[in-house]
Amino acid sequence: MNIPNQLTILRIILGIIVPIMMAFTDFNGRVLAGFLFSIAGITDYLDGWYARKYNLVTKLGKIIDPIADKIIVLGGFFVFSSLTDLDMYSFWWIVPIFLREVLITVIRFVFLVKELPVDVAASWSGKVKTMLQFMTLPVIYFIFMFQHYGNLQAALWIDCILYGMLIISIIFALQSGWSFFSKNWKYMKTAK
Repeated sequence: MNIPNQLTILRIILGIIVPIMMAFTDFNGRVLAGFLFSIAGITDYLDGWYARKYNLVTKLGKIIDPIADKIIVLGGFFVFSSLTDLDMYSFWWIVPIFLREVLITVIRFVFLVKELPVDVAASWSGKVKTMLQFMTLPVIYFIFMFQHYGNLQAALWIDCILYGMLIISIIFALQSGWSFFSKNWKYMKTAK
């Protein structure tokens, strides 16, 4: 349990706490949730950087790091789509992202368990996808906060930003998923 893995565990904890705070607290709790989400985003960068710089990449880290990303991203997307107070967009917008994240995480886990010669670390497109998702959620958060607690009125340009970011996140999720399947298809056939 080295420092990068501890940072990843912290991100998992924040990935559970932040959506709950967004769903069940008032303005102050939601501001704190935004701050904690920022900390989670910073730890996503720091744990990978620290592990590579000090040669602390572990098998555990390869498993829990993508799980931590999935928990915080999927929790964030879900909470903004599902609750009446936070109803920013339909749940169906996040179904492609959810399916891609769960499916690839399960396949990566199978590769690790079966010790196949596959590099399960995130590819370039997977890292870009995660970065875009970590950028999309704050945009949704700020639109929500300003609409519910400020003077920002619903407008076409706001919807364009919101749905534009969602569409970009979906496109990169599907593209990186396709890249993963294309690169690892032969291993998936042998992993049955």
